[in-house]
Amino acid sequence: MKKDILSMSLEELEIENIGQPQYRALQIFTWLHQKNVTAFAEMSNLPKALREALEEKFFIPICNTAEILESKDGTKKFLFEIGGNVLIETVLMQYDIGNSVCISTQAGCKMGCTFCASATGGFIRNLSAGEMCSQVYKAKGEGLRSVVLMG
Repeated sequence: MKKDILSMSLEELEIENIGQPQYRALQIFTWLHQKNVTAFAEMSNLPKALREALEEKFFIPICNTAEILESKDGTKKFLFEIGGNVLIETVLMQYDIGNSVCISTQAGCKMGCTFCASATGGFIRNLSAGEMCSQVYKAKGEGLRSVVLMG
């Protein structure tokens, strides 16, 4: 079973046996968390054999945009599809002091609040750290100042 590489810390990548010098872990981590690549093939400074080995052993969780709704005040609500056709919401709020993104930490909700779309389908599962990072990275170009966690 493939591992979620975006959920791994730098130390975990260093420990992972990928048959490469230790500095490769920092290169991979940089590609994932600074350059926000969504495919191992994009990691152009890594040997092709390593990129292929990463593809066999790991996956990069990706939030695919299903819909974006924008209100008059500039707030954007993203509906993302994550693995297994699961839908989650992420909200970008714009303020004079900078933008905040409110990310989902779980798919669905157990609370059952009638005003909330996340509760209508019930609780599905908790999200991985990689899935949470993916939401932030999708909104990263929006000048983020803070991240708020829902769930």
